[in-house]
Amino acid sequence: MKRSLHRLAALAAATVATIACVTINVYFPEAAIKDLSQQIEEQVQKEAAKQAPAAEPAPGATAPSPAEEPRGDRVGLLDLVLGVTPARAEDVAAPEVSSPAIRKIIESRAARAAQIRQLKSQGVVGENNRALLEPRDLDRLTDLKARAQLQQTIKAENADREALFREIAAAKNVDLAQIPKIQETYAATLREKASAGDWIQLPDGTWRRK
Repeated sequence: MKRSLHRLAALAAATVATIACVTINVYFPEAAIKDLSQQIEEQVQKEAAKQAPAAEPAPGATAPSPAEEPRGDRVGLLDLVLGVTPARAEDVAAPEVSSPAIRKIIESRAARAAQIRQLKSQGVVGENNRALLEPRDLDRLTDLKARAQLQQTIKAENADREALFREIAAAKNVDLAQIPKIQETYAATLREKASAGDWIQLPDGTWRRK
């Protein structure tokens, strides 16, 4: 009888330990990662706006006087195209956004943001449900050189994003096995930020225009 009780006690203890381990392993800070993904995308667009060449003044135009210069809190035309909103004093970026590794990825993605925006508006590429770029309507590109350049752009952008997912996992102490969940969370942010007419893939795999 005593042996049976000991065995039951040992089995119960092992079961509790197993449940505890599973609970630790499956924890996923979805809300924190969603917030971080939103901040990173905002930083990509802001950096893209800074990297864009300044428009040349029209012939015969004179430089505006200090009183006539646009206010810093106004949204420029490029900001509207890229979906950038003015920075506010109360906006505080997450510390992960300032990490050297993530900043480098942000700057790299920002350098091709305008090109990707144009491809999306043409319906050539879309955002899949793993937060990666995916070709959609290649028939729109009749030039073989343009197609090759498109493939290079997609490859470079997705490489940056995959590196970003690993950095997010490290920053949030998430096991690398849960990177697919990070991608799902990040994809939701990209769908929210997509412009009207962009191709987006829903969680169930269905593609549609936003």
